[in-house]
Amino acid sequence: MLKKMLFVGAVLFIASASYAAMPNGGYDADKVHVEEWDGHNNIKSESWNWPAEYKYQAVCRIPVKMDVGFWVRVVGCKDAVLKLHQDSIRKYSGTITLTVKCNVVIDLAVDWAANSGMPVSKDYANINPTSLSAPGGDVTVSLGLKDVDLAGFQSSAVGTCIEVGSVTIKVRPAVAPQLAGAC
Repeated sequence: MLKKMLFVGAVLFIASASYAAMPNGGYDADKVHVEEWDGHNNIKSESWNWPAEYKYQAVCRIPVKMDVGFWVRVVGCKDAVLKLHQDSIRKYSGTITLTVKCNVVIDLAVDWAANSGMPVSKDYANINPTSLSAPGGDVTVSLGLKDVDLAGFQSSAVGTCIEVGSVTIKVRPAVAPQLAGAC
């Protein structure tokens, strides 16, 4: 009985190996059954009749690197307003503190520009500190105006905050320049 079972096993092994060696990989479209049953689509076949394919195989892993570059962020800049108060009849001043975040040592500067037609001139405009290391910190922007010609303002400006100009915060990396890519 054992000899018969071994013989049948050997015949099945040889038959399945020769069947799988067929040019189409042993796949026979007539033996894969597709049907709708009980409202569902069904497909059925024996494992050696199921369509086979070559699968992608990993052959090489290449690391990807990038130069992040410099970045600077002034937190809440869009909503920041530098409000001035009167120091004397023709002098106004004010300060605002802002949080600056950065990934590199930066130098900071500030410029003042009066809006067109405003009867004011700059006394001073500065930023402190003028240098920050990563990850950043708080800076204070100060502005002083002199020679403010109060007669140049309309009476409708009384009791309102009117925009007389703007300060621009400028930054630059405080490192030696690198040429042609850092990676």
